[in-house]
Amino acid sequence: MKYWPAIILCIFLGACKQIRPFFETTVRGKYEAAQNAKDSQFMAWKYSYKQAANTTLMLDLPAVWSMKAYRPHPSAVSYIIHLKQGEKLVAEVDKPDSVLFFLEVFDATTQTQPQLRAELKKEENRLQWIATKDDSVRISLQPMLHDTSVYDIKVYKQPAFTFPVAGKGNSAMQSFWGADRDGGARSHEGIDIFAPRGTPVVAAGDGRLGFTGEKGLGGRQVWLYENETGFSIYYAHLDSIAATSGAVLRGDTLGYVGNTGNAAGGATHLHFGIYGRGGAVNPLHFIRQLDVPAFKKFNVDSVITRDSGTKLRRGPGKPFQSLATLEKTAALRVQANFGNWLQVMSRDSVTGFIPD
Repeated sequence: MKYWPAIILCIFLGACKQIRPFFETTVRGKYEAAQNAKDSQFMAWKYSYKQAANTTLMLDLPAVWSMKAYRPHPSAVSYIIHLKQGEKLVAEVDKPDSVLFFLEVFDATTQTQPQLRAELKKEENRLQWIATKDDSVRISLQPMLHDTSVYDIKVYKQPAFTFPVAGKGNSAMQSFWGADRDGGARSHEGIDIFAPRGTPVVAAGDGRLGFTGEKGLGGRQVWLYENETGFSIYYAHLDSIAATSGAVLRGDTLGYVGNTGNAAGGATHLHFGIYGRGGAVNPLHFIRQLDVPAFKKFNVDSVITRDSGTKLRRGPGKPFQSLATLEKTAALRVQANFGNWLQVMSRDSVTGFIPD
């Protein structure tokens, strides 16, 4: 028994050696490891990050705003964002490549160590993450310690995949997921995209080809196993097939629009389907095209005053829940400007949104 303390110490030290390298593999971990852990401003910087992670603020996308970095009052912001299966979250920061800015995407839990899903590297300005199921994530943003800059930011959604029919877009999609087939005997497990015969059908993502050929209701068809998401993509009713085996890249021509199989005699179109381990899934959000917002520069005042009765809301808009009401005239520190709405923090560290 006298050896147990030494054994426990060895186990503890071994665990620490495993944890520390893992911690230092993240952008934030490497940065924090290089700081003086006892420095008061560094401790305040870390506290602001943890404080932001515990908020329940939300954003609807697209969102464009300007965020101010403060010294000696460090600032961090964090928002919960809801995504549909197949949507790609994109976040961009207008900054020099040499500047480090902490932009991270986590699962939306409030656990002490939520799962990190994506992070911005120092030389990058753009982060993206794909939802492979209906999901909620927490996006966290924080400038470096001692930074005093104003950063312009935009966060928006894009489809995970390239639109599968060359030269076409949302208006070409008809007969959506779940529509009746065979008089209601079955439902449509995909989307029909209408285009003239011979229009190129392209790889929606990088991957490798599975079955290519003609069989069953789909007529001439191509199966593509997409690399990034792990989904299988089904292209049916092709007039002819251009690629028959091997690896393909996003945008490569796989075949041409037609009306083979049970579409014979009807309007030429591509039946586009997506399958996961549980079967077919709705392809809409994987390919629906969305606009990309432009950066906007907003003035971010350091401190503003608001009268009693002002409501702090959970997000930048009246539909968002009210989190608190100011009981008296108060000075508020502005964290970010969303154009018509400001994100502010009260002296008692309550954070929310108010009209500008």
